[in-house]
Amino acid sequence: MATPGKLKVSPEVTSSDGDALPDAVSAASSAPATPLTDDTTASTASPDGAPTAAKASRRTLTWAAGIALAAAAAFAAWSAWSWHAAATAPTSTAGAARDEAVAAGRTLVATVTTFDPQHRDQDLAHWQSATTGALQTTLPNNVPSDGTATAGHVLDAGLSDLDAEAGTAKLLASVEITVAKDGTAQPVRRTRLSATLARTASGWKLSSLEQLGVAGS
Repeated sequence: MATPGKLKVSPEVTSSDGDALPDAVSAASSAPATPLTDDTTASTASPDGAPTAAKASRRTLTWAAGIALAAAAAFAAWSAWSWHAAATAPTSTAGAARDEAVAAGRTLVATVTTFDPQHRDQDLAHWQSATTGALQTTLPNNVPSDGTATAGHVLDAGLSDLDAEAGTAKLLASVEITVAKDGTAQPVRRTRLSATLARTASGWKLSSLEQLGVAGS
């Protein structure tokens, strides 16, 4: 049992001559510990010049910032590519085909609802150019026989169906028709038409035309 009040030292840490702890160890044990401040860290540089924990931390932050900037640049590039891909996707192509069909349909409907008996042959030629299929054959039967002149103006039009690959579309149009008989103006007619469009080698044509309703001014 150790004597009270005395330090028991193992043989490994005693000097060869049996004295007490070496002076260096005693000095180290008695020296006050240096407190850490906010500007210091627990780890310090090693004797061979290895970076301190603070330097390693700053280096890690710099690396992380570089990765973040690279990721942001990559995201911006991806976003630009995605926008371009969306703008040139088949949806945009279908939209262009729809706009083309509507524009053509408006012109065609206005053409076949316009007739001047004084320019009969010219207007019938326009009707032939605007139509295809059975409609091209039957439409001349609708020429007014009482000398009535008409001038069609499409107020509004839109597609209810479009098959761009097949080259077919269905158009609904609201038309205002100005009528004159023997040079005398008649009440303006407003009608709704349903038309089928077919795309041919020379562009869109009317392949069918149906009147949905007529109203006076």
